[in-house]
Amino acid sequence: MLTRFAPDKRQTMKNSEPNRNGCSLHAQHRCAVIPQIQVTLNCNLACTYCFQNHCGKIIDFPTVEKIIEKTVSTNETAGCNPDDNALKIYWHGGEPLLAGIDFFRRVVELESRFDGVVFENRIQTNGTLMSDDLAKFFTENRFAVGFSLDGPEDLHNRNRRFRRSGKGSFQATMRGVETYRRHADADRVAVIAVVTRESLDRVDDIFEFFKKIGARVQLDIYDIRCDDLRPNVMAYSKLPELAPSPEEVGKFLIGLFDLWFHDPESKVDFNELRNEVKMILQPEVRRGNPIDKKRCDFRRTIFDPSGTAFSCDQYVNDARTALGNIHTDAMPDILERKSLLWEQIKRRVRKTADQHACCSCEWGAQCIGGCMTCMKYNALLLQARSEGLPDSRWYEAELKPPLKDICGETYYCEGLKTFRRYVKEAVKRELRVQAGPL
Repeated sequence: MLTRFAPDKRQTMKNSEPNRNGCSLHAQHRCAVIPQIQVTLNCNLACTYCFQNHCGKIIDFPTVEKIIEKTVSTNETAGCNPDDNALKIYWHGGEPLLAGIDFFRRVVELESRFDGVVFENRIQTNGTLMSDDLAKFFTENRFAVGFSLDGPEDLHNRNRRFRRSGKGSFQATMRGVETYRRHADADRVAVIAVVTRESLDRVDDIFEFFKKIGARVQLDIYDIRCDDLRPNVMAYSKLPELAPSPEEVGKFLIGLFDLWFHDPESKVDFNELRNEVKMILQPEVRRGNPIDKKRCDFRRTIFDPSGTAFSCDQYVNDARTALGNIHTDAMPDILERKSLLWEQIKRRVRKTADQHACCSCEWGAQCIGGCMTCMKYNALLLQARSEGLPDSRWYEAELKPPLKDICGETYYCEGLKTFRRYVKEAVKRELRVQAGPL
């Protein structure tokens, strides 16, 4: 029933009220920075599609202290109101649970020193190392825990295997999920599920599996990376093996949507599907000018285990592309460099609104899009390096096909448009049914 998506009209109007600059309050941010701390780049799994080089140590605690201290200070200076907006901290990896429970105990103790600051800790894990002690600790300290789980056992195990043994990780992940659920008493368990070509003909299986475990699922269609589409490395990329075509993505999402939208039990939720329905029901909620829009939150800044800061965990992450280091740079300087870099990327890659496909798209002002702009920046940067240019002159490189020819904000745009047209008609039909005969 569509009533489960009905917005609070007063809140919707409040969020969409324009400010003096003509921008939506929905798009404004109270806090200046949200850190994503890569606890370690190491991992006990070797997932087929992972973009990270798994090695290195656990982040040392003085680095954690510095990140949190400078984050709190910067947000206080920016006028954040802790009563309105908790300070989110994302704990990622690699596999963050490799750090062990004592590490996270120290985190909670550190956060307790900041009077008046409310912390919201979020951790993403493959679940294989979840223990009763960790599950109890995360529950008692209100950590939001998300699990990486691709679906039924055979599908999950195709790409998520243990690094040393090569064995599938499904059984260990499910033990971790159930251990956490037992302590958290959670009706829903948060899941990120990667969708690859192998998922395409398993729509029913995927839906029934996540329904059975009562999941709240974020779908992650295989992330195309610039190396997948650079002419000199395409022959070695995993694109043909792992990436669905745009047409296949549209078909997959339509099949999953039909199962979810017409399911009377509502025992499973898919974040993206729910948001698509909300876009139809709340067309007045806009996320800004498509030429300025960027999927990633400007406030979210990535810190690796050495304290080096990056704009994105999929940028070309080496010392030459870093925004600075938390031990030597002020947080406002790091954020300023991030903002300036995005402005450069936008001017070079997006150019003008007339040349950007999102501006002519029906969903351009609502859709949060994908990473195509940043991918093109990465490709230009790597091309500049291959031509002997310094990183500062990345914009002088020439973008080559097929990346050059891709418009919009994601490789899958055409499939997503087909899917959204389908959702729009499905919602209209349901509204007519609910309205009844005239």
